Amino acid sequence: MFCKSPEKNRLLAVFAAVSCLLPGLAAASCSRTINVPVAPHGMAVVVKHGKAAGVVPDLLDELGDKYGCKFAFPVVPRARLEMLFRAADADLIVLSTRSPERDLSGTFVPVFKYRALLVGVKPMETAVQSVDALLSQTDLRIAVVRGFDYGPAYRKLLEPGMAARVQYANDLNDLMRRLQAKIADVTILPYSSAYNTIMEDPRLSGFDAQLSISALDDIPWQDAGFYVSKRTLIMADQSILIDMLGSEEVGKHILKSLSKVIPPAVFSLTAKRH
Repeated sequence: MFCKSPEKNRLLAVFAAVSCLLPGLAAASCSRTINVPVAPHGMAVVVKHGKAAGVVPDLLDELGDKYGCKFAFPVVPRARLEMLFRAADADLIVLSTRSPERDLSGTFVPVFKYRALLVGVKPMETAVQSVDALLSQTDLRIAVVRGFDYGPAYRKLLEPGMAARVQYANDLNDLMRRLQAKIADVTILPYSSAYNTIMEDPRLSGFDAQLSISALDDIPWQDAGFYVSKRTLIMADQSILIDMLGSEEVGKHILKSLSKVIPPAVFSLTAKRH
């Protein structure tokens, strides 16, 4: 056994103390750039001139500096995000909901609670309290964004037998314009997503005043968060990202940032901490 000199012991003690004070220096960094395809998502992900910004990309860049990770944010249509993740062409999906299909490809990291609501064009002549009740009203035309998933009840709308009833929009702007043009009557999504889309698109100006909102009994509050790929990332990188994204500060930061740009009455319908 080798004995350490007093000087070496002192240096090791100093290094240990500094490491405790500055954990980012002692922690391992990501082995490569993390690929995070994104699509416009209200104020959370804003795309300007083909580049991604907004609450989530800005937060990831900030966390990346702390944890030693660099992120790339290629902008893609919303419908492609799911395909890229399943095809092992994406390392991370942001602001995702949990689903059995995604669990096959990645590890879900919950960050906050959200709720999708029934959003329709006024007037809604008959109250709708569940997805089953919605489906029973065959005169109502339903539109959804391809790739969105809000749980088992919502997935009834995505079944092959519903193809004649359900329209698929490419993104949130397309969805809201379908409602505005009366091509569709109702949709299901977090109301903040609808509100942000309306605020950002001049063609939809004032459309929020024409919408009715109601909760559905079979679509409760659910977890929202990130998916970390099990197929594209080495275990060390997965561990770093799961630790980083699962920290208490991430959920608090996202909700605090979104609450600054979304009216409280709208925000309280959509998101909350665990």
